[in-house]
Amino acid sequence: METFTQGARKARATDALMRDENEVAQRIRKDRFKTVVVLLTLGVFAAAFLMLSTTNVVASLGVRGGAVNALGRTLRTGRQGGRARSGVLAGLGSSLERGRSVMARFGTPELNTPIFFVSVGTTDDETQMKDSLERMRVRTGLEPETLKRLVTVSKGVDATAWPDNTHLVEYAVKDIRTLAAQHGNVLAELPWVQIIELSKQTQDGRLPVEWRRLAHHVGCMYAHLFQWQLVKEQKLKKALIFESDGVQQTDLPFAEAQKAIDRLPEDADLLLFSFGNTPGGDLVDQWKGHGDDGTPVDVHLYKWNKWNAVAGLQSYVITDNFVRKVQEYISHKGADMIDAWLLGKMCVVGKDKDWNMRGLGETQFMPPGSKPILNCYHATTWS
Repeated sequence: METFTQGARKARATDALMRDENEVAQRIRKDRFKTVVVLLTLGVFAAAFLMLSTTNVVASLGVRGGAVNALGRTLRTGRQGGRARSGVLAGLGSSLERGRSVMARFGTPELNTPIFFVSVGTTDDETQMKDSLERMRVRTGLEPETLKRLVTVSKGVDATAWPDNTHLVEYAVKDIRTLAAQHGNVLAELPWVQIIELSKQTQDGRLPVEWRRLAHHVGCMYAHLFQWQLVKEQKLKKALIFESDGVQQTDLPFAEAQKAIDRLPEDADLLLFSFGNTPGGDLVDQWKGHGDDGTPVDVHLYKWNKWNAVAGLQSYVITDNFVRKVQEYISHKGADMIDAWLLGKMCVVGKDKDWNMRGLGETQFMPPGSKPILNCYHATTWS
């Protein structure tokens, strides 16, 4: 009996052990299956995550790379002038098909004169700037990188924003102020350029009330003075200046622009590229040229020394002598509404002797008497 009992106990123990081993084996199999499932699931998620991450990285690099490139192409102007570019240059002609410029196709000199675009930075102005730059790219056929080397998007002056941007005005008149002091004059007593001094006498530094209806013309004057000072400080012999919509107002084909600049007489101070068929004076030069589309045209270079009822400085070339003469004159006599003043008084013989520098012997480089202060010219395809 005892032997039987012991055998039964061993049998039960063996069965229990086998059951335990089976349960362990089943648990191991289940655990392994779960592990495989988990690993497979994690693998799927890992692959998906990797693909998604790669896509995000590529997209991120594309966006950030574009931003960095745009940033790298943007030059900022300091409070005292300097070379300035706008983001409007960044996307210039990005899809341009490379080819020869119109100048290269027609054998005329390629445009290489530094170009300044005046922009006050408003949304409307930026839109006009983009349009002007794209029009210039199309009309010249120059590659975007070439234009970017030539073009400076420079500071305009919004007189309604004073005193926030009066540092631009101070830069524009700094040499005029110095010259005036040398002659015993002060800026506050010189017509029009005195406006910045008058604003300092107001409680909030804003444009004086009596000048606010002329705010556009005030800002326009100081903006052009800014460009002239900038050209002077960069020691440029010649510069081409456009207002933000200036390309649209340029009548002379860009295919002939550099040739017109190169063929200017040595005494030239100012060259106008707008005003179409407005007769300005005597013919001084002419040549067979091309329109921007290849059409044969006759190009005429006239003196601009006869009074015309026109206004606007949308598109013009200045020389270093221009800046020297104008700043010297302003330091003695002040200025006026900038476009009408230049075109109708400085380039022609005015009725008022003050406009022709009579009695100012210390400025012998300016022709006194019956000659205009500036030697101005006009290039056009109109006859």
